[in-house]
Amino acid sequence: MMSLPLSEEIQKYTVPWLQLDWPIDWPQIFDRPGDLVLEIGFGNGHFLSDMATARPDACFVGIERAWGSMRRLFRRLNALKLNHVRAIEGDAAFLLQHVFAPQSLSEIWINFSDPWPKERHHNRRLIQDTFVKILAERLKPDGGVTIATDHADYATWITDILTRQSDLQSIYATPSVHQLPGRTPTKYEQKAIDAGVPIHYFVWRRKSELSVETRIQKVGNMPNIVLEGAYQREDILTLIEQATDQVWRENHRDMQVVIKMTDIYCQLPDNHGLISVLVREGELAQYFGISLLFRKNDQLLVKLAPMGQPRPTWGVKKAVQKVADLILETHPHLWLASSTVGL
Repeated sequence: MMSLPLSEEIQKYTVPWLQLDWPIDWPQIFDRPGDLVLEIGFGNGHFLSDMATARPDACFVGIERAWGSMRRLFRRLNALKLNHVRAIEGDAAFLLQHVFAPQSLSEIWINFSDPWPKERHHNRRLIQDTFVKILAERLKPDGGVTIATDHADYATWITDILTRQSDLQSIYATPSVHQLPGRTPTKYEQKAIDAGVPIHYFVWRRKSELSVETRIQKVGNMPNIVLEGAYQREDILTLIEQATDQVWRENHRDMQVVIKMTDIYCQLPDNHGLISVLVREGELAQYFGISLLFRKNDQLLVKLAPMGQPRPTWGVKKAVQKVADLILETHPHLWLASSTVGL
């Protein structure tokens, strides 16, 4: 089959999760109901596409951080004509918590996530106490998770975490087993098997009733601020340039928010300003632009730029507010005319 242009692949197979209400309405995404199956870290997409081929009535979602893996999955889905698989690029722990409703997932598969072998990096491992708690809450009653690893120390780590929680239980007499009848191995998995490396398979099911409130997070309005009064365009651009690399740290709902302006550019032909910004809210990092639109009649508009397509979170709104405040503090002839920031 002829491959699709990248733009069509993105539109067909990815989920624009930053532009949607959370948790996502998955039956609407797939345009039908069905068991919702998630694979975290799908690599080349072989395992995910094999599951989807064998189960046309289910709905499959894959999470990945690597864009190359996303592209490989797109090509595989197109070649196999699979229309019931979607991919999300992002942090698995954050996405599991926010875009999936409690008790919505029938199955979760985690194949060979990075073991981060150095002790100082253990906090980067995917399997953590808090992650397993969220995972259990997102599973349907009697839903299950399968975790595979060939790293012995990581297997011990996973065993310790699973055996000290009470929401999931192993379907076997032991926390893990070394063989799963009927399983189709991944490419990485087959190499380990051929080399004689033991594989640890954890197959656990939700065992208890969990009462978890669904928190609806609507996509908010895009923030913009209008300043009015006398100003010099060059003075404001110089001010912002001098403030690049400045970092603001805030706390919002027990979460650290980091805001950093990294660069400023001049937009031609109108000589408007474009500020490159990083906002990190917990595990969510967004890179985007803030526009400075120098209007006639002594007006200056501070607004989100289309660059990066950011979700207007508290931190993103705060970044727009910070830019406006920085200008107001140094330009006494300017005043706030209007704002949709709403903090």
